[in-house]
Amino acid sequence: MAGTAFIFLNGLYVKEDYRLIRGLVRCTHPRPLLIAVDGGLAALQKLAVRPDHWISDLDSTPRIKRGFLKNIEVHLFSADKEKTDAELSLDLCAAKGIADITIFGWNVRGAETDHLLGTLMLSRNLTRAKRGLHLRFLTSRQEIRTIKNGSIIYNSHKGHRLSIVPLSSRISLTTSGTKYPARGLIIRAGQTVALRNEITAQRAKITVAGLALSLTAPP
Repeated sequence: MAGTAFIFLNGLYVKEDYRLIRGLVRCTHPRPLLIAVDGGLAALQKLAVRPDHWISDLDSTPRIKRGFLKNIEVHLFSADKEKTDAELSLDLCAAKGIADITIFGWNVRGAETDHLLGTLMLSRNLTRAKRGLHLRFLTSRQEIRTIKNGSIIYNSHKGHRLSIVPLSSRISLTTSGTKYPARGLIIRAGQTVALRNEITAQRAKITVAGLALSLTAPP
């Protein structure tokens, strides 16, 4: 699998998120595949950035600017489908052999926590099934990354909170550059021992045997 994709969900976007997205779209080379998911199209319209694909069941469609969908590949589905729009967008990435996926707009609005939990668990299943797949959930205030039998290096995250959440039945965790270092620490699913650590060095390394989510956020 190869390539990069940015997926824009119909979640909460704040001013700092738009600034972050604008910079990443401009600076990522080669250019990522841009996929708007239903109401996530509104975020791209605000940025005046046209996606390559729009996936929708038309249940939260924003007001579309005239001509904005020109030359965009549109994928319309019934609202009674068995998959969420987010899952369909990840299916599209899989069909195109995309290995590196960043998801924006996953921060939920109101009582839509079910969508957030469903998408996070979907990331578990996909990462488990597809070798070399890397998923990242990103806002200006928080980053969630999947990690499977490998390492993540965090540069310039000193002072950020760090939490590791097992997605497999158990993981072995090793960390360096953190307030509470670990070496081969066994954590079982449901245990909270690896929540709210802190990155204390300019370069921190997190190594996991098994499957987990790594969450970072500034203090």
